[in-house]
Amino acid sequence: MIKIQLGADGLARSRFALSPLSETVRLLLAASAGTVPRPLRAPLRETVAAHRLDLLAALLSIQPGAGHYVPDFLTPAPPRFETSAAEELHAVATTPAWRVAGELAVTADGRIAKIVGRALSPRLRRALDAGEARVADRLAGELEQVWTSVLAPQWPRLRARMEADIAQRLRTVAEHGFAATIDGLDPAVDWRDGALCFHAGFEAEVREQAVLFLPSVFTSRASCAVDPVVPFDAGCAGVDLTRRRTAMLAYPVARQGPGTPPEPPRRGELIGRTRARILAAVASPATTGEVAGRLRLSQSTVSYHLQILHRAGLVKRVRDARTVLYQSL
Repeated sequence: MIKIQLGADGLARSRFALSPLSETVRLLLAASAGTVPRPLRAPLRETVAAHRLDLLAALLSIQPGAGHYVPDFLTPAPPRFETSAAEELHAVATTPAWRVAGELAVTADGRIAKIVGRALSPRLRRALDAGEARVADRLAGELEQVWTSVLAPQWPRLRARMEADIAQRLRTVAEHGFAATIDGLDPAVDWRDGALCFHAGFEAEVREQAVLFLPSVFTSRASCAVDPVVPFDAGCAGVDLTRRRTAMLAYPVARQGPGTPPEPPRRGELIGRTRARILAAVASPATTGEVAGRLRLSQSTVSYHLQILHRAGLVKRVRDARTVLYQSL
């Protein structure tokens, strides 16, 4: 589990943001998983055929679910609500050499517990022979080809979907608070005891000044990036461990194909993923503690959502001696 200690001040500084480059990378990851939306398949296929995207292919052609690490410098933290693709591409192209080297080392040998390492391709190794700066510049150029040819024409529509998602999340903040909003982002995400918890395949606990929440139309599950992902060698030339990036959490927006009519809302979309999970967990009578244990949530979080579900008439509450049981209706 990744545990990001924020406290009240850090939560107050956290914000939502849109990132054209992050979506470009997630589109390529979707291509690796075979989940690219149909309208984008032909443009992406033509772009890959017309331009050599060797370095991106080496880093992003991964096996879904294998726990592969994708270098974080490919998705720089947006400094504003929406940063231009050109500014983000410049950030990639000018990534410090020590960071490129450190994150590619993680990619290759999987130094993070339970992260799968994979051999760097011969093309990527040859590019590294010319220096990390050259690798960063080439990767930025390849990302620019995908952005310009595939995503840029679709960006107004994609941005509208993400902005609508953010607006709905902010309404949840207004009605129920930020903790409930975080709990509803993804089943793997919850807020407990002043920390954002992301249930991942490895253990990390960091203290952050804020978290950036990035909606994505191309991912089906949340992902988290914290810095540093590995203790870079302090003796390496140029290392500046004070230049930490803001932690980022990318989460999926509602899936809907371009140009298709809206689907009838599912129960999880109406009440939120966390409440849908809790509702399923009380199909048979259970206490707050039992539900918390099954879903790996804090008891306070479960209690909060059960109260809302009870007031909405979706669960009943009965007392058995000194124990309160909840059951879905």
